Amino acid sequence: MPIRFISNSLSKKHSNGRFHPESAQRIEVLEDWIKNSQGKKITLEILDQFAPKEDILSTHSENLYELIAKTKGISGHFYFDADTTANDYTFDAARQAVAVGKKAIWESTNQNSIFALVRPPGHHATRTSPQGFCIFNNVAIAVELAIKESKYDKIAIIDFDHHFGNGTAYIHERNPNVMYISTHADPRIAYPGCGFVDEIGKGEGRGFNIMMPLGYRASEIDIIMGFEELVLPILRQFKPDFLAISAGFDAYEKDPLGVLGVSTEGFSVIGSYIRNIVSDLRIPYANFLEGGYNIQMLPSLLSSYILPLLSEEIIENERIRNISKFEGDPSNQTKSTIKQAKELLKDFWQV
Repeated sequence: MPIRFISNSLSKKHSNGRFHPESAQRIEVLEDWIKNSQGKKITLEILDQFAPKEDILSTHSENLYELIAKTKGISGHFYFDADTTANDYTFDAARQAVAVGKKAIWESTNQNSIFALVRPPGHHATRTSPQGFCIFNNVAIAVELAIKESKYDKIAIIDFDHHFGNGTAYIHERNPNVMYISTHADPRIAYPGCGFVDEIGKGEGRGFNIMMPLGYRASEIDIIMGFEELVLPILRQFKPDFLAISAGFDAYEKDPLGVLGVSTEGFSVIGSYIRNIVSDLRIPYANFLEGGYNIQMLPSLLSSYILPLLSEEIIENERIRNISKFEGDPSNQTKSTIKQAKELLKDFWQV
């Protein structure tokens, strides 16, 4: 299946300051790799469109919007917190990222998917605050609009970033039409300090947030168990109309900000699962770039992930063939976490 990569034209103008890990280099190396690899299956587009204010206010507060807007025209950097900053270009770059995100959901089809290759990232941004390098929550806004405007009835979000996407999870935690699934590092040892297994949603959305916190150096073996025993069975029962993926590559074993242990080839396993999910459910999907801070390895990690997604064949045993490359057992912590998750979710899903 072909993939259209779309980047926002100001993505490299947004700056967090010198030596910040979330830098323009992340987009530069990925765009260079895509340009050198372009063909029938992958293409790169640059979008300079800005999301209208009303699109952003579908998800974020007026106060948050005005806070970001006031950074336009500043000299130097404005610090929202110790990690999250803005320069003169941040407001416009963030509005462009939202526009790309909406386009990704609106224009992805079963025959052609979009990868929103954007900066700033989004999954930590809450309704009321920017945080964790994130300004506006690109995936949450796109999903919120798609549901509100009846583009789709039910959407699932899979977030495989090293860090729990607290903004995305809590924005949708009361909405039974949006399922949020996250594999991430144990909140006791990683930012943002939340995303525990018992955070399964609230009110009518209870049972629609699926948390899989992973222990120190957890690898693709642990993620495989989570997908096999929780993600696949639950998604088949939820039957979403669309799948959005928060694609974070900081779960990589040599990421400077990460504590997990996913290998380069491990991302191909994740890609194989995504490919099998959308093929099995016969639904379109779109990717949204989140984390990943090993600049040298980012192109290889992205390449590993999308290779199964580009496959023209729908092979039932594709996932199994990929898994067979890896040896070892999930950690005891992973086994315990999944057991807890099943107990917490048994009233909502057959697991």
